[in-house]
Order: sequence, then C-alpha cells, then structure tokens
Amino acid sequence: MGIALETAVGLFLTAKRAEGAKDATLTWYGHRLRRFVGQYGGQDVGEIRLDEVRAYMVKMLETDFSGHTKFTLVRVVRTLFKWLYEERRIDDNFYRRIKLPKLPDPPPKAIDMADVRVLLGACGNDPAGCRDRAVMLFLLDTGCRAGGVCGLRVRDLDFEHLRATVFEKGEKGRVVLFTPRTADALAMWMNCRPFPSAEAVFTSMREATPMTQNSVIQMMKRHKRTTGVSGRVNPHAFRHTFAREFLLNGGDLASVSHMMGHTQLAVTKQSYARFLTEELRDKHDRFSPVNHL
Repeated sequence: MGIALETAVGLFLTAKRAEGAKDATLTWYGHRLRRFVGQYGGQDVGEIRLDEVRAYMVKMLETDFSGHTKFTLVRVVRTLFKWLYEERRIDDNFYRRIKLPKLPDPPPKAIDMADVRVLLGACGNDPAGCRDRAVMLFLLDTGCRAGGVCGLRVRDLDFEHLRATVFEKGEKGRVVLFTPRTADALAMWMNCRPFPSAEAVFTSMREATPMTQNSVIQMMKRHKRTTGVSGRVNPHAFRHTFAREFLLNGGDLASVSHMMGHTQLAVTKQSYARFLTEELRDKHDRFSPVNHL
C-alpha cells in the first residue's frame, strides 16, 4: 500500500531527526518542502513521476525568489526522492535525473577591512567597549562561528599558547588560534568585566549570563548604526573576512579549511574562496610568474 506525499515528508523529517538533525534543520526542510506538498500532498509518492517534478521545478524557477532559494527548493525535492528510493518506499530512482538549477555566484560576504577598522575604532575603553572589541577581534582572528564565541568559557582560553577551544553547532570542541593583539583585547576585557567570576568569557553587561548569538548581532548592528558603516556587518561576515583575508594574504586553502572547522575542502572553496575582480587583480600582480621573472 502506498503512502501520500505529505505522510512521506513526515517520515522523512522523522528519519532526519533520528540521524541527529537539529530542530532548525528540520524546520528548514519542512519550510522548503511546503510548496511541493501543497501541490502534490495527497498524491501517492509512488505515482509521482519525473514530469510532475519537472513541472514543479519550472514553476519555482519562474518565481521572483532569489537564485539560491530556487536552488534549495529543487534540491530538497531531489533529496526527498533520493531518500524515498533508498528506503524502498518507491521503485523509481528518477531523482538521479533531477538537474539542479545553476547556483548564482554571489559576491564575497565579508566585511571590508576599512569598515572593520572603523568598527574597532569606535569601541571605547569602558567595559562595554572592551567587550565588543574583544568579541570582534576574536571572530576576525579565529574565523569561528557566533556560537563558538558565545559558548567560550574562561577555562577554554590558553593565553600562553595563544589558542582557545570553541564548541560550535553541538560538535566536540576544536582548537582555534589567535594573535597577541587579540590576546591583549581579551585580557583587557577580562580585567574589567563586571562579573569576574562568570564561567562564560563574554557576558551581558547587566547579568552574568553568556552573550547570545542574537545579542552579538544586535551589538554589531548598534556599532554599524553609530559609525555609519554601510556594508555587511554580522558575525558570519567576520568569519568570511577571516577566510578571505587569510587567502588574499597568501594563506593556503587547506590551512584555512582546517582552521574553520570544515571537514571537506570543497566546502571552504565554494563558500569562501570568492574574490572580487579588483581583489583578484591585486592577487595576480603579487603572485603572477611574469612579475617574478
């Protein structure tokens, strides 16, 4: 006996949860499958044919959604049918013939270094300014995610060896490195923070609770607003800046991939090895063999 598409999607999400997927991931899948379910929800999954999936693809491609959204709307449908085939819920493996739309090549998401200097310069020497400067320098210097900086504990810091252990996305800890300048900013904050016995390195200014990812985002928005910086300012943009500047300054892709906690080099290359034309010009001028003849 067959199962309806909407039931199959529920089973798919249950399987993802059993594999350890987090609530945010399940919500992401559910939201992106909602339109497909709305169109074919009551239909037996074993009776849905490739032509119908392609018709849905065309419908999505004709929307005003961004290129990335169109890509993910098609990709999740292919992922669903791949799972259905592997679970022997359907007999047809037509998912292999579902071609993904071309993913647009976006400009780099990093913060311009001139804007970084403005943001850091706007942080005062009062406790709040010391904290904000240390947060931004730590993100910029280590390439860690917002969750890593928010979950950073005092015992995770190793000033002697200029390194720290961060915990991101529920994974086991990984070591990140930082420079003496960041160490100085961290030490300044540690010496003036209002709750010196707090376990978390970065806390609220009003209570000894760790900063949340949202509070880091709001802190950056506040500095962006007061400085008049017009470019991208958010924790992940600092992560992009670390990777981009590391590569632009001559670092290798394998090293930056390891430092960012990626398990596959291709992830780093796809996400961070993107440069504007003028950046490539500078890189070309510095490394072209002709200029070294």
